[in-house]
Amino acid sequence: MRNIEYTNPPDAMSSKIFSIFDAFRNSEKLHYLESSLQVVLLFVSLYKDSVINEKSLSTGVGILDLKALILNSELNEETKQYYVLIIDALSDSLSKVLSEPMGYFSFLLFEIEEEILRNNFADIIDNVIYRVLQSQGRYAGEFIQPLELTRFMCGLANIKKDAKVFNPFAGIASFAVHNNQEHSYFGQEISHKAWTLGALRMMSYGKLNSSKYFCEDSILHWPAQSEKFDLIISNPPFGIRLRDQYTDIDPEVRTIEQFLIEKGVQSLKQNGKLIALLPQGFLFRGLQEKRLREYLIEEDLIDTIISLPGGLLLNTGIPLIIMVVARTKDLPGKVKFVEAKKFVTDNSRREKVLNDHDLISLIQSGVEDESHLRVVQNQEIIDNDYNLSVARYFKKNIEGVKLGDILKLVRGQKGDLPKTGKLIRIRDLKDDKIDFTLDVSNVEETELRRHGIHLVSESCLLLAVRWKTLKPTLFEFKGEPIFRNQDILSFTVNETIVDKAYLVNELHADYVQKQLESYRLGSTMPFIRSDDLMEVVIKLPSIEEQRAKIQGIYELSDKIKSLQQERNALAHGKAIKQFNEFASLKHTLGRPRQNILDWSDNLLDFLNKEKEGFVALNNAFSEFYEIDIISALKEIKRDVNFITDVLEKGENGLVLSEYEKQIIPLTDINNVINELSNNRFKFKIKKLLLKGEKLKERGIYANETLFKTLLDNILTNANKYAFDKKATGNEVVIELAEVEDSLTMEIKNNGKPFPKNYDREKFVTKYSTADSINGSGLGGYDIHRIATYFNNPDWILSLNEDPFFLVKFKFQFPIKLIS
Repeated sequence: MRNIEYTNPPDAMSSKIFSIFDAFRNSEKLHYLESSLQVVLLFVSLYKDSVINEKSLSTGVGILDLKALILNSELNEETKQYYVLIIDALSDSLSKVLSEPMGYFSFLLFEIEEEILRNNFADIIDNVIYRVLQSQGRYAGEFIQPLELTRFMCGLANIKKDAKVFNPFAGIASFAVHNNQEHSYFGQEISHKAWTLGALRMMSYGKLNSSKYFCEDSILHWPAQSEKFDLIISNPPFGIRLRDQYTDIDPEVRTIEQFLIEKGVQSLKQNGKLIALLPQGFLFRGLQEKRLREYLIEEDLIDTIISLPGGLLLNTGIPLIIMVVARTKDLPGKVKFVEAKKFVTDNSRREKVLNDHDLISLIQSGVEDESHLRVVQNQEIIDNDYNLSVARYFKKNIEGVKLGDILKLVRGQKGDLPKTGKLIRIRDLKDDKIDFTLDVSNVEETELRRHGIHLVSESCLLLAVRWKTLKPTLFEFKGEPIFRNQDILSFTVNETIVDKAYLVNELHADYVQKQLESYRLGSTMPFIRSDDLMEVVIKLPSIEEQRAKIQGIYELSDKIKSLQQERNALAHGKAIKQFNEFASLKHTLGRPRQNILDWSDNLLDFLNKEKEGFVALNNAFSEFYEIDIISALKEIKRDVNFITDVLEKGENGLVLSEYEKQIIPLTDINNVINELSNNRFKFKIKKLLLKGEKLKERGIYANETLFKTLLDNILTNANKYAFDKKATGNEVVIELAEVEDSLTMEIKNNGKPFPKNYDREKFVTKYSTADSINGSGLGGYDIHRIATYFNNPDWILSLNEDPFFLVKFKFQFPIKLIS
């Protein structure tokens, strides 16, 4: 093989490994191979260690032959043992690969330069794993911890050279490969797929001599009570309830996070540390977790708590914390709180990246500042009822009056309520500094079924305590009561010292919002406790100054309204009279449209009743078209209704303002994606939908018809330009995720790349097309217009950055509360 000089050898070798994945993807039998990443890297590793060569694979080998090659090689016994364990873990997938002709696979494998591979193997294997798992996201099944986060957590340890390190729930051994060679490492991982990747990484870094890494359950096989460690470090799986899976575990221990901390503290040496990556909910949830926090504070075990924003991990968008528990602390009786939001930035692809070097420097310096690092006495935490929410301890002191001094809670009547009434929901409240009076006439009468309903029969201030805004609204009682649930609190206002209009305006002020943020709890559905709300301070000048300020606000508002009226009058004067041709066209299409719908309904009704002979017909249809007859008919109805929706507002083309926006529940977004069909496309659509609680209660401000149009344009674009013909392995992946306050939607395909020099700017330009025969140049233009209409003008088009998905669209839509 000729010698080639590579400017970046790890990248060049990684590209050759990616070509092996392409071969798997284009194979009908191996396309859906489970553990393809693990299998490919196993063969690459065996090749690097001179266990296999072209000759050994050309004669046909089975699993026993592969083991024999390993056992007869010159590798040390420990490496041989790990290889055999990896083969056992991958036996099903390996059997499928080895049963296929190996010619093309061998050609691609042995095209990789062995010397370059051996000299750069750790960098190459990590590069491949990072890029594959980042590319495939949740579709991959495994997740890799960002390098910066791993490096940072290891940097917090600061332990002696001969330390014993325990890594439960070890994943793909990120902590092991960054562990100091002089430390004794012991890791456990329950997933065979994750464990094999971790074992291959540890081999590539030469970590086997000082390490033990077992494929086993950390909960069932926690080390003996007599064994103690200098460091326990872990990123456990979040939100898993132990009661459902482990009957022998103490019923008081409900979550993996709780298990890790309780068992971890017991397994530490006198100078040992526990460092854990956890969801922020651990800091404030009640019951057993509160009792655990009480224990940790009373025993003075918490050293540091670091708050991190959501989006750092590939598998979840929730905010995180790193908690350091230490038996011997540098600052006894105190806890260091670190707000690390400033140290997390967005890269060019709007992915979150931790600046671990600057953050570790800040913590090691120990220098307090009001924004990023505070040292808090344990007594202050006890006074806060053991609430460890980091934002609470960065609240700025403001001169003024607490809400508790000017508001009095109106509890309202509970029980013995009428069957129906006007139930006020958060959506009914106003979010306006000028128009803040509740319009009771617009509130519908509803059945009062839910518990926790309160009857309110006096004038009061209504405040929302769930979600991210108070929406202060005045209710004026005029004889008809209203009803509220626990998401809204009602208060009377001491009008002798505060003007109600002034109070409403101040509750919108930035300094008040910052206080509210410091008190709010939860990430998915944030809320504020009543006692904390009463601690919020507002600036309160004299009543005369308050009223003067409000008068100025009203006058300014009147001027703005006057200018808006003038502008609207000018716009109205320029309006052009519409022609009736389009209305005539809609009328002409009305009868055939209704005919299609009627016959679809007739067929659905008939086929649902007529079972005899239908099963065989349906099976044949499904086998040929990969969709059953009933689903196909429902798809026809959906498409006809979609065409109708577009025609109703199509007199002037796709005029976005004609499509009224409203909050579409996340459940409906899931449904729209889930109903997408592979029919008529040259590819299969993989759908990774949202998971989580209360998806019906949150949504995005959009229009469903336009959202479907956005999707259709992207899928049609892929069908025209990315794929020449239908083939096994052609894929478009649509992945939804919640990251902090946004819904992220990533749509990517593994077809052909965009033409050279054809970028996002050209894609969104009207009538600009990469192929004038296939396209009009309107698809990209409309995609951009719709995304902008949905408050995401800076959506991302990523080209040729991903090894498998060369074209990737990424959108972020703000999430709003519905009820």
